[in-house]
Amino acid sequence: MTQGARPGVPRRTVMVGLVAAVLPASGCGIRLEDDAPAVPLVPTRTPVPAEAELVALTRDTASLADLAEAVPGAVAADLATLHRRQYSVLRTTLLSAQVPAADLDTPAPAGTPSTAGPTNPTGTPSASGAAPSSPPVVGRSELAEAEGASAAAAATFAGVEPSLRATMASLHAQRYAAATLLAGRPPTVPLDPVAGNRVAALATSTSAAGYFLEVVAARSTGRQRARADATLAALRDLRADQLAGGAIADASLGHPLPFPVEDSADAARLARQALTSLRAGYGEHLEPLVTSDGGAGLAALTRWLGAVEVEAHRWGVDLAPFPGLA
Repeated sequence: MTQGARPGVPRRTVMVGLVAAVLPASGCGIRLEDDAPAVPLVPTRTPVPAEAELVALTRDTASLADLAEAVPGAVAADLATLHRRQYSVLRTTLLSAQVPAADLDTPAPAGTPSTAGPTNPTGTPSASGAAPSSPPVVGRSELAEAEGASAAAAATFAGVEPSLRATMASLHAQRYAAATLLAGRPPTVPLDPVAGNRVAALATSTSAAGYFLEVVAARSTGRQRARADATLAALRDLRADQLAGGAIADASLGHPLPFPVEDSADAARLARQALTSLRAGYGEHLEPLVTSDGGAGLAALTRWLGAVEVEAHRWGVDLAPFPGLA
């Protein structure tokens, strides 16, 4: 008889007992932390692609919601609602990938947008679940800076898994639009040019929207005419940015109107419909363009879709938490 063996207890029985002792730790809903010590027969969790960046983005989104709620004005109030929705989507997505909830709910470290306004002034819990302390003193410019900083970092998320690429492009476009509306000027986002069929399709869609805005301008007077002219200029700049990498857009001279445009009310309706359709049309190109052009594509989509979101909002279209996506 070898040392350590017991009469009447087969080796197989010993192994079954070992497995039974280990399984409760992995089969009763206990999530393993990344730095947990290795346990025989218990699998370790594989981090999702760009997990550190996604976790930081989720926490910063909660901080942006709190910051926006502390800023007066209708735009900031809308942004607080949008950021809470974004936070919910990001957190739920990462939890489903078994990212520990404790990582997602930890307050953002110093240097993130949360430092400008840690809590909201209403006495209600923040998006991250933390209880408020004292009313922060924050302003529109601080919120604009935080939104712009987030938009500028879009390219960082080029390495996310394919199913999240469109979401990252859409979310950062929203941040670009928010910064522009708050500050009156767009944030600085890298301008590396991209090209290809997807970019050409986007530029063609932009040209069509520009045609409709020409009709809007022709049927408008006063402040509405000035608004139409400003949107036309923005669409022309957008199209030039899209063609900077060498893409060639369809140069169709005209497009059928979706309804008769006989007065200023019809013109305003056409502007809203054209810009809403343009925003939705960009959506199908988000994931493929990030796939083909990585960080440069993600930065470009942040600028392009963000610019469309700005102009649509200026015509009365509601801001969206994920513009271009259903």
